[in-house]
Amino acid sequence: MLTNQQTKEWEFENLLEIRDNFPKYGVTMDELSETSAYKGIKRLHIKDFCLSLVQ
Repeated sequence: MLTNQQTKEWEFENLLEIRDNFPKYGVTMDELSETSAYKGIKRLHIKDFCLSLVQ
């Protein structure tokens, strides 16, 4: 769970180091009202991520 800004940075900053054109995703257990983003990295609830794999 991403409870504060420091945790968000720790989880997402390493993905910003990857220099390619593939989409980046952060999968969390935080309750999100909608899909959000952190510096271009899409943030998804784990339930939505798992459901997207079977569709």
